[in-house]
Amino acid sequence: MQSKHVVFFNTKGGVCKSTLCEYTSNGLQSLGRSVDVTNNDQQQHITLIQNDDAEFFLYDTAGAFTVKNIDLLKAAAEAEAVIIVPITTGKNDLKEFGFLLERLEEYGVKDKARFVFTKTRANSKALKERRQTLSEHGIESARYVMPHLEDFSEQRDTARTRNEISAFIHEVIL
Repeated sequence: MQSKHVVFFNTKGGVCKSTLCEYTSNGLQSLGRSVDVTNNDQQQHITLIQNDDAEFFLYDTAGAFTVKNIDLLKAAAEAEAVIIVPITTGKNDLKEFGFLLERLEEYGVKDKARFVFTKTRANSKALKERRQTLSEHGIESARYVMPHLEDFSEQRDTARTRNEISAFIHEVIL
């Protein structure tokens, strides 16, 4: 089986890249999958795992457009990869969207990008509007919406967080 590379990428910080990366690592391991976790985010919020023979290579990235992020996007264009783009429904995320989309197109990974809404309610008006904006640019977002739970921000390993991440993994990663 060929390894899959999963890059958690957004040029904006605070959108749950690290949270999704950490919980995805835990979730994949609970499913019996082997992972390698690399952290390119200066905040170093995730648990690093080195495993050269992993099935899944996960990459947490900085919330900025860095050389390491560019290198990852270029490498992802040539690999079995998915670019997870966590995005909120806030106005600042919308301001960054055009630049972000241009970078994904520039490095040939737009078709590998999966936009995932975070920190929002699944039935909110703002979410519906943002999904429409993505659709107008040829982007379909994941059905999964990461709720704004204290469990995530406090890194609690509860049944609810495990269920949430399992739904994310099965829709977007596997």
